[in-house]
Amino acid sequence: MKVGIYFITLFLYGCGGSNENYVQDPLEKELWYFYTNASEDHSSINLPNKFPYKGRGVTIAIVDNGIDIDHEDLSDNIGYGNYSYLPNDYNFSDSDHGTSVAGIIAAVEGNGVGGRGIAPQSTIISFNVMKVPATKNIADALIRGISKVDISNNSWGDFNGWGEPLHLKTEIENSLKVGTETGRSGKGIVYIFSAGNGALIDSNGIPFDNVNYSGLVNNKYTLPICAVDNTGTKASYSETGATLLVCAPSKGAVKDFGIVTTDVSGNYGYNNKDKSTDYSNKNYTKFFGGTSAAAPMVTGVVALLLEANTDLSWRDVRKILAESARKNDAMNADWLKNGAGLWVNHNYGFGLVDAKKAVDLALNWKNLPPGRSIALVKNVGITIPDNEINGIVSTINVTDDMNVEFVDIYFDAPDHPKVGDLEIILTSPSGTKSILSELHNQTLGVFRYNNWRFGSIRHLGESARGDWKLIVNDRRKDSIGTFVKWKLEVHGY
Repeated sequence: MKVGIYFITLFLYGCGGSNENYVQDPLEKELWYFYTNASEDHSSINLPNKFPYKGRGVTIAIVDNGIDIDHEDLSDNIGYGNYSYLPNDYNFSDSDHGTSVAGIIAAVEGNGVGGRGIAPQSTIISFNVMKVPATKNIADALIRGISKVDISNNSWGDFNGWGEPLHLKTEIENSLKVGTETGRSGKGIVYIFSAGNGALIDSNGIPFDNVNYSGLVNNKYTLPICAVDNTGTKASYSETGATLLVCAPSKGAVKDFGIVTTDVSGNYGYNNKDKSTDYSNKNYTKFFGGTSAAAPMVTGVVALLLEANTDLSWRDVRKILAESARKNDAMNADWLKNGAGLWVNHNYGFGLVDAKKAVDLALNWKNLPPGRSIALVKNVGITIPDNEINGIVSTINVTDDMNVEFVDIYFDAPDHPKVGDLEIILTSPSGTKSILSELHNQTLGVFRYNNWRFGSIRHLGESARGDWKLIVNDRRKDSIGTFVKWKLEVHGY
């Protein structure tokens, strides 16, 4: 990919006071999701108007379909190391998605054009792997530039058409492991992922997808981000589940509340596809959305954290985001306090990302001790009762009093022909429940729960000591199978 020499222009607005030479960008007033405008705001990321942190010194890989690196509002922040998975690919006309993602993070502030990014002085580099999304390419993109990449933004999810569940793609998981263990001089690359847009329901109110049916965003190395609309409630498409970390604003049902960001320069990109965008400057769009837009919101916030405290590990970042998140949609019935006193919700994770609170917490953060894991296996060997709400309860006792960060649950029922029939719930010793699988419309064809890995972050901060219970119910008739065994793997310190 063509790489030019770019210089980052430093704007001092917000650094110890306003800068009289600062020029407000023309689309900045449309960034409804940036600034808290009321004491009880539940739709913005709480980014103060005058904030001293801009993402300086932080490098972000945009793993996507490419970026228009010559864009008027991005070029100053493009760094070295852009890479194309298509030989001699200099065509940006089909890089609309990556260009819009990049603008949310790093559109230049105060240059008099477009809007601005959350981290407008961060450095971005482009890996256009989604143009050739082979397993080996994705594995490569996740650790390419590992010596300088701080954050990897991945506004994409599972592709079932790849022929096998992603949790079996060991190349990808190995890259995530390498990136978190050795990136940033051992502090770890922060892997931000879109949670997914598959939460639509059928005519009977049964959902299609959940983050735990993916082998990617149920991974302990990834930070899955969900989406809320302008009212702070779940966007209809945003997937639910036990591995959700935090949510961020995105486009909902109200058309006027889309995400304003960069588009491919000229008459290409979303402006070419969506004539209703209606900007005279066709280098921008105001209708970007999905969890694709929510993920870079959090990536931008993480860039601010890493500027404020360069010593943070990726695990520190994850816990800071959880502890600083705001409880949105407060009347939602799924909210509960886990055993560590953190509010958590299957729709929202720990809530709506809060830029100011997260940075404030990061400034005086004490780094987590080195991580460790324990694993225990329970053989069950019982036929799951068919169409029975009171199914099987299996218990694993943990004697180690470790502080929980993430839990993996490997569930083995390989002869059950319909995974969508099964409801699987994990209950921790503190009583916090994680819904791992619910009654749903199976979308993976002949896929089975053959030692399938589920994940949960809902037990963050709890003690691992005590009885962990796995409840397995078959909620539809005419298909039966055997609950063979399960493994509980607790990660923490």
